Amino acid sequence: MNVLVLTLSFGSGHVRAARAVAEELERESPQAVVRVIDALEDCRWLFRAIYVWPYWAMVRYAPALWKKFFESRVAHRSEQTAPPWAFRYGCPQVFGEIAWFKPDIIVAVEVAACEMAVIAKRTGLTEARIVNVITDHEAEPIWVKPEVDVYAVADESVRDQLCVWGAKPEKVVVCGIPTDASFRSTHDELETRAAHGVNDELPLVLLMGGGMGPTRMHEIAGRLCESELPMSIVAIAGRDERALKRLAWIPSGRNTELRVLGWTEDVAALMKAATLLVTKPGGLTLAEAALCGLPVVIFDGIPGPETLNAERFASAGAGIITHGARETAASVEELLRDEELRASMSLHSRQLAKPRAAVDVARLALGERVESEIRQRMTA
Repeated sequence: MNVLVLTLSFGSGHVRAARAVAEELERESPQAVVRVIDALEDCRWLFRAIYVWPYWAMVRYAPALWKKFFESRVAHRSEQTAPPWAFRYGCPQVFGEIAWFKPDIIVAVEVAACEMAVIAKRTGLTEARIVNVITDHEAEPIWVKPEVDVYAVADESVRDQLCVWGAKPEKVVVCGIPTDASFRSTHDELETRAAHGVNDELPLVLLMGGGMGPTRMHEIAGRLCESELPMSIVAIAGRDERALKRLAWIPSGRNTELRVLGWTEDVAALMKAATLLVTKPGGLTLAEAALCGLPVVIFDGIPGPETLNAERFASAGAGIITHGARETAASVEELLRDEELRASMSLHSRQLAKPRAAVDVARLALGERVESEIRQRMTA
């Protein structure tokens, strides 16, 4: 059995979710050959110029414009993010891989990945089973295609959206958002702190910006470093070189310590050791935070799915939505002062966790019916 897990690196969340699913596919079906492809890795520069860069420009410099664009796409029930010829021209390596690899299953972990899988099926390149994995708490009509065999979604609200847009209810299964197995493992907090030079006596504030893309992490880190409250701050800039450079210029404060990291595979251990998380509300990041029982202070949500991700976490009592660096830093200080509030938010955060999401998605992809088991766990 050949399984292709297809994604696009608009931020790090889709890629991390794709890898989590791939790892579980290999565990569930050791005889399968599983490949993960990021369609943006080898795409043509012109495709980046007309498809990728405008998105980043809008969310970084004109988020209100992106909000209108996304809402219009939903309101008009758009069927594509780009015409099929643009994907065929812009990402020839994807279609070449499909023709060569001959996958039995294609797992699409991003909306354009779904589009490319469907194009391949419509043009006769493949007869693969197509599985859509939606890693946010809001979807859009483009995900719904007659060629799709099953949809793995984050929650009931996404299921309802897809059904309104024409997906057959029996094809949509609520699994949660797939996360890496490391978030289900035990990590030694003292070892993690020692590895990153974090003072054992201070509360650990983990600051994240989504792996890449628009963020004001440096402004928040600067405000926190001016705080009178003792704390250790670990800021993870991921692959965002601009954020990394800005953070590197910020000095630790009189009562604070700041450690700055780029891309790291140690996120799970750091989340397990953290007192609280300050982050953009990517669906995967919040799913990881829930597994670690972290209270979350949320900033800079991208209009669209990230906004709804944030609202869901906040409405459950697990997060605080903030606007501007001053408000974000003030909310962090409030939580550090209020142990009872942190404990309550931590409990609510854990109640949102779906530790078996990646396993359930993998089993769905392999053709197993797991919905009844999921419902039993939800009502247990």
